[in-house]
Amino acid sequence: MSIPDFDVEPAVGPRFWMVLLGVGSAITGLLAVIGWPLPLASGRGGPDRHTWAQTVRAVQDWFAYDGWRMSGASWFYGALAVAALAGIMVLRNPAWSGTRALLVVVVPAAVLLVVGPAAQWALGLPWSNYGAGSTGVIAVGMIVTVIVGAAITWLRRAFRRSARSDDDVNPPPRGVR
Repeated sequence: MSIPDFDVEPAVGPRFWMVLLGVGSAITGLLAVIGWPLPLASGRGGPDRHTWAQTVRAVQDWFAYDGWRMSGASWFYGALAVAALAGIMVLRNPAWSGTRALLVVVVPAAVLLVVGPAAQWALGLPWSNYGAGSTGVIAVGMIVTVIVGAAITWLRRAFRRSARSDDDVNPPPRGVR
C-alpha cells in the first residue's frame, strides 16, 4: 500500500458550503417574512441584563400581537438571505473575479439594508407594528454601517492596488522576493 491509496475527498468542500448557505438563507428568509424582532446587542460594558430583557420583551410582543407582524428587522434578515443566496452563486461560479464576486454578494444586500430602512423612516412608519422602537435610530445605524463598510473595503482595495503598482515599478533585486 502507498500513500495515494489513502487519499480521500475533503470532508468540507464547495457543496457543503452551498448547503450551509442555502439553509441559512431559508432560515433568515423565513425570519424576514414573519417579521421576527432583531436581538439587541449589549454595549461595550459587557453583558447587559437590560438588553436581554428588551430582546425578550420584543419576542413576547411579537407572540402577543394579533395580526400580520411587520418589522424593520425584515430588511436585515432579507439582506442576510439575499447575501447567502448570492454566496451560493459565487461558489457555483469559481471563475468569477474577486471584484465580481464581491459585487454580486454585497450590492444586493447593501441595497436592502440601506433603501429599506431609509424608505421606512422617510415614510414615517414605525419600526414594527407590534412593539416599540425608533425607526430613525436603527435606520441611520444600518446606513452608517453599510457606508463605513463600503469605504473600508474600497480603501483596502486601493491600498492593495497601490502596493502592487509599487512592486511593479521598483522590483526587488534578482533572487530576492
